[in-house]
Amino acid sequence: MSEEQQLQPIIFLLGPPNAGKSYLCKRATAEIHGVQHIVMSDLLRWEKKRPLSPWAQEIKSKLPSGTLVSSDACIFALKFFLSGLPDDPSRKIILDGFPRNLDQACEFEKQMGKAMATIELTCTLETMERRRKERGRADDEPAIAEARYQGFLDDTVPTIEHLADVVPKVIRVFSFSLSQGFR
Repeated sequence: MSEEQQLQPIIFLLGPPNAGKSYLCKRATAEIHGVQHIVMSDLLRWEKKRPLSPWAQEIKSKLPSGTLVSSDACIFALKFFLSGLPDDPSRKIILDGFPRNLDQACEFEKQMGKAMATIELTCTLETMERRRKERGRADDEPAIAEARYQGFLDDTVPTIEHLADVVPKVIRVFSFSLSQGFR
C-alpha cells in the first residue's frame, strides 16, 4: 500500500456505551457537508442477514450478548459496505464503535490503511446510567451494559491509547449531561 493510499477518509468514534456517540454523529451529519455516519453494529446486523454471508453464523452467535465479533468479520462487512458506495472524494465517514480492541485496530490498518482521525467521547458514569435507562434497548439490560462497559475499559481504552500513536489526530470530547444542554 503506497503512502498516498494509507490515509482513509474514516474517522473512528469511540467511547463507552451510552456516551452520546449516535447523538454526536447525527449533529455532525446534519451540520457538516459530506459526513456520513456508519454504526459498526448496524453493519454487522445487516451482514448477518445478507444471503451467503461467510460471517452470518459468527455474528448471530456473538452480537446479541455484546461479545466482540472477529476483526475479519468486521472488516469484511465494512469493506463490503464501502464497495457499494459511489465515489465521492469529499466524503468523510464517521465509523461509530470500531475498532473496539487492539486486534481490530491493527487489522484495519493492515487491510485498509490508517484512519484520518479518532474521536474519543467520554462522559460520567451517572450520565451513562441515566441514558441506559432512558433507551431501554435489549443490549442495555444491566448485566449486558455492565459487561459492555467493562469491555470498553479492558479493550477499547488501550486501543484509543494505541491510536493516539498511529492516527494523525485524536480528538477528546466530553459529553455533557442533559442539564448542561448536550444530550
